[in-house]
Amino acid sequence: MDGLHEQFGWSSMSSLVGLVKSCYRGLNNTIRRSRGEDMRFYADGFPIDAWMDKSYDEWFRAHKAGEAELKRQRDAWVDFSIQPTFSFIVPLYKTPSEYLHTMVDSVLAQTYPNLQLVLVNASPELGELRAEVAAYCAKDARITVVDLEDNLGITENTNAGLEVATGEFCCFLDHDDAIEPSLLFEYVSAINENPEIDVLYCDEDLVCRDEKRGGFRHLHPLHKPAYAPELLLCKNYIVHLMTIRRTLIDSMPTPDRRYDGAQDYNMVAYCVGRARAVHGVQKVLYHWRISDTSTAANPDAKPYSRKAYRLSAFNEIERRVPGGRIIASGAVNIHNVWLSDPQASASVVMLASDSSFEVERTLECFKQTPADSFAELIVVGEWSDWLASLCKRFGAKLLDVSADASCLARYNVGAAAASGDGLVFFDSLCTFLTPEPLRQLAGWCSMDGIGIAAPKILYRNGTNKSYGVAVTSERIMPMYRGYDDDFPGYQCNLRAMQNVSAVGLQGMCVRRDVFGRIGGFDASFGAEVGAVDLCRRVLNEGLRIVATPTVKIEVDEAAPERRFDCASNAPDYPAADIARFDEKWPGVRAAGDPYLNPNLDQSSSYQQLPARR
Repeated sequence: MDGLHEQFGWSSMSSLVGLVKSCYRGLNNTIRRSRGEDMRFYADGFPIDAWMDKSYDEWFRAHKAGEAELKRQRDAWVDFSIQPTFSFIVPLYKTPSEYLHTMVDSVLAQTYPNLQLVLVNASPELGELRAEVAAYCAKDARITVVDLEDNLGITENTNAGLEVATGEFCCFLDHDDAIEPSLLFEYVSAINENPEIDVLYCDEDLVCRDEKRGGFRHLHPLHKPAYAPELLLCKNYIVHLMTIRRTLIDSMPTPDRRYDGAQDYNMVAYCVGRARAVHGVQKVLYHWRISDTSTAANPDAKPYSRKAYRLSAFNEIERRVPGGRIIASGAVNIHNVWLSDPQASASVVMLASDSSFEVERTLECFKQTPADSFAELIVVGEWSDWLASLCKRFGAKLLDVSADASCLARYNVGAAAASGDGLVFFDSLCTFLTPEPLRQLAGWCSMDGIGIAAPKILYRNGTNKSYGVAVTSERIMPMYRGYDDDFPGYQCNLRAMQNVSAVGLQGMCVRRDVFGRIGGFDASFGAEVGAVDLCRRVLNEGLRIVATPTVKIEVDEAAPERRFDCASNAPDYPAADIARFDEKWPGVRAAGDPYLNPNLDQSSSYQQLPARR
């Protein structure tokens, strides 16, 4: 399937599936079968995320729009005040008859009928394909055919389709895939709710032939977050069904063959930065075909796609992140950004424990950090001879604050004395594991639209403590706790920068001007929920929060005895703090976390389908 190269950016289906499967190799894959036990874990307790969940086909069939709902949509679309036309651009190249029929029929079955289907035939030598396309065109006036004399490559074939497209929105569909009949209705519903939407996408899955039951078997769902600009900077998570307002497409430079294999990422990356609004429909509406006969099944079929994908990523990073450099993530076509901004300074605010060993160890880690990367090192603690001596030795400023003061109150005192662009909050259990951490964190905080940047936090055994915090109706929970540092997670999310609703306190960097404007930490909270509360106030300023895997810290804490915990009442944070948060922020948790897809279990840190027994 060409779409696996050209739209997702993976060099092939086998490279995508193979990468993910290799990450699970060695796990005990005997699933618990005892009555009453959660079926989403292997026998050794390792969580089965949505990608690997074999029950997904059943889940999809239970959640897709039924006939009654489709009938309602066919009757209801006339009531929309905004009724745009959607042009589907579908390049055809040696398309098998079965694939053509499945794709075309799925488009013509849309419950919202205002559409144009543009079939760009780049296989003029195939008489059967040409005849089938002509037959479809004769039956439905909404179909437009473009016959090319030669195959110009996926980018220029797409350009040829755009030349005859007449819709206000253009949809980019692969010739061997299919869509749900409700897709356009869902898109139009969103546009009527927010007429400024310029870019849309939806959840999707992979499908293959079901030899036993006939038809398709659904597997490997991609449940996506709401619009996440920094995640998109690292990888094309939008993929399908990418739909863009025509006026926005017309504003971009015409792409050429250099982008073959990544032309969709090139287009969406350019357009989202200029869109008034981007919307993800969090329903599985697109089906991505796995086929033994497709070029995508061959890892070496289109080696140029990786080069094109890197070029697209480079262009977008150059536009959005001046001074940023692409670095490898260890996952195919995920490009992280190393942003070491020498102009952005950070003030480190560190809480001192009563252990001279711990304090000295943490101060030592800053000795390895370039001196020009932070404005000052501020240690907050109760005065003692040994602490004063250490601060003098390491050039740190000591603020004498009673140990009776709360953690957050002490951080507020330190922040008030700081002068850097960013405030990095540290304690004496933390050490950096990666180079130039302060320049990176302060650099991201200096980017337009970002208020907080945070590292990946690891326990001393190398397992993940927190990579972002989700705020859901079920839990306020650290994400991915217990995963090994090198485990990529669902959709390889641990390998890419993430937009998140909150982060852990340790190592978080907050823009100093924003911190002052919102009044600092609310010291009525304990440490971790206090950090979540601060994040909420930063979000209310219209700013984003990012977590980056290029900065890691290790905390000298033992990992929990129960490594993976998905219980809705897991004691991540004190119940009194959670109650206080709910009182202060009514409705926030009920609204859900935009970066944790609502189809996933809202009590699981591991992006799993909801529990089944």
